[in-house]
Amino acid sequence: MAVVNLASFISSIPIATRSMTAALLGFSLMLAFLRVTMTEDGIHLISFSRDDSAVAFPWLVIVPGSSFWYPWTLLTAAFCETSFFEFIISIVSLPLAGRYLERIWGPVEMIRFSFIVIIVSNVVAWFLAVALYVVTRGEKMMYGVQYHGLEALQTAFLVALAQLIPEHQVQFKFGLKVRVRDLPMAYVTFSNIICVLGYPSPFILIQFGWLFSWAYLRFFKMNDNGIRGDRSETFSLVSWFPPFMHKPVTFVSNTLYGVFLKLGVVQPWQYSAMGDVELGVGSGLPSMSVGISPQTPGAGSTRAEAERRRAMALKALDQRVKAGSAPGSGQNNSSSSSSNSAQIGADGISVPATAASASNGGYKMNGKVSVPKVVVQEASEEGDGRGSEEQGKSLR
Repeated sequence: MAVVNLASFISSIPIATRSMTAALLGFSLMLAFLRVTMTEDGIHLISFSRDDSAVAFPWLVIVPGSSFWYPWTLLTAAFCETSFFEFIISIVSLPLAGRYLERIWGPVEMIRFSFIVIIVSNVVAWFLAVALYVVTRGEKMMYGVQYHGLEALQTAFLVALAQLIPEHQVQFKFGLKVRVRDLPMAYVTFSNIICVLGYPSPFILIQFGWLFSWAYLRFFKMNDNGIRGDRSETFSLVSWFPPFMHKPVTFVSNTLYGVFLKLGVVQPWQYSAMGDVELGVGSGLPSMSVGISPQTPGAGSTRAEAERRRAMALKALDQRVKAGSAPGSGQNNSSSSSSNSAQIGADGISVPATAASASNGGYKMNGKVSVPKVVVQEASEEGDGRGSEEQGKSLR
């Protein structure tokens, strides 16, 4: 029976996630076999890459001083786990998170997202090690450290899940519940502590995975409606940090954004100064933008972003309904799926309450999404003052 369940689970994993899981299994077992048969150090249950025998194989993992001749290690190193403990975490987290994201994004976007995060994170870690060697002249930074594993991609998956289902709660033992939104920064905090204790490899990849996955999803990922990135304020960089850090983080992020904007790395975008993207409130009002004159109208981008969010929520609802209508699921699953939905806007589109409350900035009362009265009132007053019929339509 257990064999049948395992076989059905494997067959339910989409092709891209299944391929990456197979690569993780193959490369990790190959590295383990080579370490046992060709080195005296062997393998470890918990490895912090100090005096690690994996450095003897710079054509599989990234050894900063030796892997220049093996550029493919920027990708293969991610699928090489050097300890049993790390391998178990990766072999469990990759198919679980990857299966969910691939069903929403599709296999092409899943592979693109994973490879970008893995390669960019490894490139930065590689050149950081070279820079530290230039400063300290310590050969251990070049030849005694190796970077490996899926730590960067694990963090990237958490960031993607925090974007899609931020208010969903994960329940651990002893009644501990954590929002998906809080998981990435908890993992980054763990990475900071380990790096301060003197173990930068491979845990510094967690920080790079968080930063570059957020940047990709924020500015570069192409959505189904042709809009790049996630323009919602709830996915801004400052939203990841506690309130006492908002001012310095805002200053740094705005400064860097201006630099990247001038260099053409990112494109300017606009957001509505009033109202909610998903509900369409304020979509006809003047918009504020980063790096652009506040007078530039942003109704089109705001409305398009609202449509993207609605489409994403509808897609998630459709998948939940299909899962609930599977044989043996019964009528309870369908009713529970329907009860988890809330109305958005005046067009009668129904989306899951978790998705609605997550994406509309948290305006949720007794399971229903509500528009803040102050937003409607201010928008109505401004619309009446200008006598604009277009603004009146957007508020109804």
